[in-house]
Amino acid sequence: MAATARQRLAAALSYLQRKSGLSIRVIADRTMLSPSFISRILSGERLPSWDLVCHLCSILGHEPGELRLLCEAAHGIEQPPRQTVTEYIAALKAALRGLHLAAARPTPDEIHRRSHGLVPVQVVAQVLRGDAVPEWEVVGALVTALGGQAADFKPLWEAIHYSFLMTDDPCVSDLVSETTG
Repeated sequence: MAATARQRLAAALSYLQRKSGLSIRVIADRTMLSPSFISRILSGERLPSWDLVCHLCSILGHEPGELRLLCEAAHGIEQPPRQTVTEYIAALKAALRGLHLAAARPTPDEIHRRSHGLVPVQVVAQVLRGDAVPEWEVVGALVTALGGQAADFKPLWEAIHYSFLMTDDPCVSDLVSETTG
């Protein structure tokens, strides 16, 4: 059974909590919330606001931008229309890194195995760094291998390619054309 957007956000936050070594009580004290409320957020029973996600990330020593798409999907928020191709690439990178966190950061070899060989090992690192925007079949397989829903990511991937078609910036054109296959 596929995880819901709320469960993926909770999984990413729970992973960060475990990696930080901070107890739920310490996090609760730092947020001035009850330990049971923090526990319900980490289990997916409660849905935190974006502000609370940012606050939790600062406590846990992590960049909140990587969890933005997970948080927006959990809240049913769609991406804003018409950003630049560079902004879309950055959003895809952050979203995939957030999904990678939610999956407890599997290695490129493990992701390659989970994708049944559809995502080459070297491409995993490139995509997570934001250095590559491969064809949809590869991105979709990567999302699925990380436990996400490809349908949540396809509009963002499509926006990159639409924006790419509309740009006349040679630097951006080189990045997207070299990495889309």
